[in-house]
Amino acid sequence: KAKYEAYLKSGSKTLFDCPEWHALQTYNGGDKVGQIPLIRQYSNNVLDTLHWMQSKGSPVMDRVSQGAGALWQRTHQLDAPAGLGLIDPLYQAAVKQGVNFKLGMRVQDLILNDKGRVIGVTATDKVGNKYEFTSKDGVILATGGYSQNKEMRQKSAPHLTSEMVSTNQPGATGDGIIMAEKVGAATVDMKQIQTHPTVVPGNGEMITEAVRGNGAILVNKEGKRFINELQTRDVVSAAELKQTDKVGYLFFDNSVRKSLKAIETYIKKGLVTEGKTPEELAQKLGINADNLKATLADYAKFQADKKDAQFGRADMPRPLTEAPYYAVMVTPAVHHTMGGLRINTEAQVLDHQGNVIPGLFAAGEVTGGVHGGNRLGGNAMADIVTFGRIAGRN
Repeated sequence: KAKYEAYLKSGSKTLFDCPEWHALQTYNGGDKVGQIPLIRQYSNNVLDTLHWMQSKGSPVMDRVSQGAGALWQRTHQLDAPAGLGLIDPLYQAAVKQGVNFKLGMRVQDLILNDKGRVIGVTATDKVGNKYEFTSKDGVILATGGYSQNKEMRQKSAPHLTSEMVSTNQPGATGDGIIMAEKVGAATVDMKQIQTHPTVVPGNGEMITEAVRGNGAILVNKEGKRFINELQTRDVVSAAELKQTDKVGYLFFDNSVRKSLKAIETYIKKGLVTEGKTPEELAQKLGINADNLKATLADYAKFQADKKDAQFGRADMPRPLTEAPYYAVMVTPAVHHTMGGLRINTEAQVLDHQGNVIPGLFAAGEVTGGVHGGNRLGGNAMADIVTFGRIAGRN
């Protein structure tokens, strides 16, 4: 509050933001379930994380947007497809520092010394040879979540049926959590599992939220909008499941296509339907053309007025009037597991009594406690690098 009052007093015309505002939105957006010390640690360090990634060569674009599922304009997009703008600079930096990568190697268990300190891991290669890797500094678990482990998923959240596909990579099977539990690690918020609202039915192909963030809208089979597209993922997913056939169409125009390289990937994969006019697109999709035309006219007016009189969408960067027009059928799928290993603010893994397990660190989706009951858009990549750095330093 003090920082906001100082901002108002300064007469600044830039967008207000500060670590406390980010922390409060993360806590509230996560249904007040997240752990405040972890959220504070995250929000206090995330801007430095951005600058650090830039110093490593991440191609951060010179604009800030409100990502779908976010609550504020603090998403920094990268001028690179998918996660390449994050992964490649880190990989190249690691190579320069002489990091030894052991690929095609499945880690199975943590190794403890006689004092109970984690000093390494056991692993097996593709042909069954067994190895032990030890470290004087400890082990960092960065193995991701458990979206692809249907048994673990349903044990925590039975309503997520085994038929639901996941957007996650095949290795998100909770192995790191299982390994750590064997040495006494505690977990937190395991029932908190998020669905993603823009996934192609049947194949688990996720359409990035940047498409909505850059201006796309959601319409149903009747050709009508049904939600503020920038609402949190759980809210948008729930609204989609109430529509005909439990699907929606992500609708955008040529201006959105030109703004985002990822869309070219979806087009090449044959996921996108194109029409020269909204009516032609509606005909190809089998949806109500008159309703779609009226929906677009209303939205263009809302965008010009800078006020969404229908659903209260705050950020409408484009009027969606530039031909040709495009649409992708989408439905919710399991996307992110907010629960995981219990850690402290130094990324140390804790046991069931809240004590540090010496030598064991964790960062990213393998951990719980930061995002609570709902992860805000943009908070995951910022979280994994922020706590990854903290774990590395420690």
